[in-house]
Amino acid sequence: MKPIYPMTILACLAAPVHAETWNCTVPYDEVNGGGTVTIEDGRLIFVSNWPHRDPETVQCVRSRVKSECMSASLAVIDNGGASVFVKLYSVSWAEDGTPAAVAVREPSAIFAAQEDGYETQRVFPALGYTFPLTDCASN
Repeated sequence: MKPIYPMTILACLAAPVHAETWNCTVPYDEVNGGGTVTIEDGRLIFVSNWPHRDPETVQCVRSRVKSECMSASLAVIDNGGASVFVKLYSVSWAEDGTPAAVAVREPSAIFAAQEDGYETQRVFPALGYTFPLTDCASN
């Protein structure tokens, strides 16, 4: 039997994983209006059935059982302060490897300008909700 060198194991673990694209249906609810989710290797795209809502594309990082995705916006407000709005998506994966649900959190905060940086002026409670993914198919 030939010996297995540690570098061989490391090379196998570091090799790129086969990238999959998943297309799933989001059932109608009062928050999202239903629609579709496309989950790619490094991003998630949510398209709502509501015509007034633009598609949302967010960047993701995947671990074995979760994908963590985020979009953020920063706006300058009066007196040099800033307001930050973040939308965090956590995709849960079923044991069979299909996406199962998406949990969304939307924290936001306002920062006031100070001489040496910024100070948190107000933090708003993070809105949170979860929606299931159905009829998922891999391309």
